[in-house]
Amino acid sequence: MMKFKQLFKNKPLLGYLAVVVSFSLLFIFVELNNEKLYTNDFLVYFEATNDYYNGNNPYEHAYGLGTGFFKYAPTTLLFFVPFLLLSFGKMKFVHLFVLMCSLAISLPLWKRLLESSLGVVKKQFLFLFLSFLVITIHVTRELHLGNVNLVLLFLFVLGAFFSNKERLLLSTVFWAVMIVLKPIMILVCVPMLFLGKWKEILYLIAFGAMSFLLPILFFGWTENLNLWFGWFGALSSHGEYLTSPQSLQYLVHTYFGLKPSWLYSFIGLGLLILFLVVRMKGKQVSKLNYIFFLALFMAFTPNFFITDSQHFLLSIPLVMFLLYRAFQTHNWKYWVLFSLGMLLFSFDSMDLWGRDLSNWFTQIGILGLGNLVFIVSSLYVWSQLQSENATSHHL
Repeated sequence: MMKFKQLFKNKPLLGYLAVVVSFSLLFIFVELNNEKLYTNDFLVYFEATNDYYNGNNPYEHAYGLGTGFFKYAPTTLLFFVPFLLLSFGKMKFVHLFVLMCSLAISLPLWKRLLESSLGVVKKQFLFLFLSFLVITIHVTRELHLGNVNLVLLFLFVLGAFFSNKERLLLSTVFWAVMIVLKPIMILVCVPMLFLGKWKEILYLIAFGAMSFLLPILFFGWTENLNLWFGWFGALSSHGEYLTSPQSLQYLVHTYFGLKPSWLYSFIGLGLLILFLVVRMKGKQVSKLNYIFFLALFMAFTPNFFITDSQHFLLSIPLVMFLLYRAFQTHNWKYWVLFSLGMLLFSFDSMDLWGRDLSNWFTQIGILGLGNLVFIVSSLYVWSQLQSENATSHHL
């Protein structure tokens, strides 16, 4: 009861919640009024789940749009069972409510994690408002399509929160669900390998095995195998109909004329791993360093994979670290880096620029470049913080 009362005394948090809820409800109302609240991504989850439980294979054809293939692991068919309870028209509002709550909780909770390691900053509402403003365009796309990226963000932050409290089993449960929902989130696990987080890795392997075996209890062994083979087939054809000028391989092609190749994505990943290994060699893995590198590799995910633009919502924990240090230090360089990243990352909207200019921005990979600016800037800011900490320890 005391914590509930304290919530009403936390004016920055209440202000942020008011902004997020008001913005989300207004956007949904406008979309609904204009008959554009299609939530096509959610339509895929909904129809594929209903199709499967009506005796059909959910991986054989598209739902809704021509690219609306169900690309989610068979285990998610168990997660999505509640979709059978209501009609699509009603259930999509339940899904939108879940997305809104995920956004409302994730950013303040991540701020709390940063506070636990870096201390409290002034102007907390402004910090939260700017953090939200960075991803506003991507939030509108997420709500319009009804995807699950805000849920992924919530699961990541919740896992980090419990990891920070050293409740490793609980934290890996949330991360395991996150990876089952979208296997591209496996990049979040890369720092665990190089930071010696063996317990977390073993837990995740165990949960991975459980996610493969769990459907057997409901679908049977043969049906489970058929579903997994169908899922692998859906993933293998994923790159045939989806392109992303924001991915690293296409940015290299656009600016250097080299043929698109996964090689460049792996080179980018290798450079991040090299940075992690060199900078953390012989150093203690503090809680801040751990969550920083998890956020770093998650932010790189939409640059590494060929995926939709709303996946860049996953960069916000890393961006919030950069912004937090800018608020904390008042360093003009940090503000310049943040502003440059935001300029490229946050304003690619057809409503702002019109169709032709917006299409050109997309073609030259403005969003992907902005994300890379945030990644490189955060690495610089983190390195400066490490230097400051090392200096203070020697004094």
